[in-house]
Amino acid sequence: MIIAVDGPAGSGKSTVADIVAKKLGFIHFNSGLLYRGITAYLLKNELDINDVKKEDIILETSFIGDVQHVFVNGEDYTPYLRENIVSINSTIVGKNPITRQIVDDCQRTFCSANNCIIDGRDIGTHVFPNAELKFYVDCNVKVRAKRRFLEEQEKNSNVSLKAIEMQIIERDETDKNRKIAPLVQAPDAIYIDTSDLTIDQVVELMMKYYYELGLTQK
Repeated sequence: MIIAVDGPAGSGKSTVADIVAKKLGFIHFNSGLLYRGITAYLLKNELDINDVKKEDIILETSFIGDVQHVFVNGEDYTPYLRENIVSINSTIVGKNPITRQIVDDCQRTFCSANNCIIDGRDIGTHVFPNAELKFYVDCNVKVRAKRRFLEEQEKNSNVSLKAIEMQIIERDETDKNRKIAPLVQAPDAIYIDTSDLTIDQVVELMMKYYYELGLTQK
């Protein structure tokens, strides 16, 4: 079974998807980590981030405990996935049609054999259009920026709130206007605005819809 959770950066989709996955006994699959993995591979090996060749990259993912690991050409790039330089450049890498093919293949291979709740930006519209349940998780830009700012402060980062807000706005524009699989709400996705909701409230809503639809795991 596939539960798709789409939405813009900082909307809280990964956080709630992780909690819902644990409650249902599903695997929480974070599609964004795959793009970050390819980006980390390119940066660490000083390769051109604008020139991804499918034949040069073998992308794999597996779970060690609850942690999703990303391997590129047999090497584990998980330690680098949350670096700011990787986060910034993954937007550029993700626009490449070849990158998206590599990531899509990896997602479909893994999730076709598992019960997954998978979050991203084109899961319910492009990667798994026939997912049994779809959510579109949204949030006000300023709220998203504040959330990211607090996360960065915990890392002792010097990035400003305004800079983070501008990064998010730019990311939204890129995601929504890219030619291939843009960020958009699927017609059959359930819309949830998390701006004024707690994490627990969002999780409760998702669980409510799951049980109301009478879904059963495969």
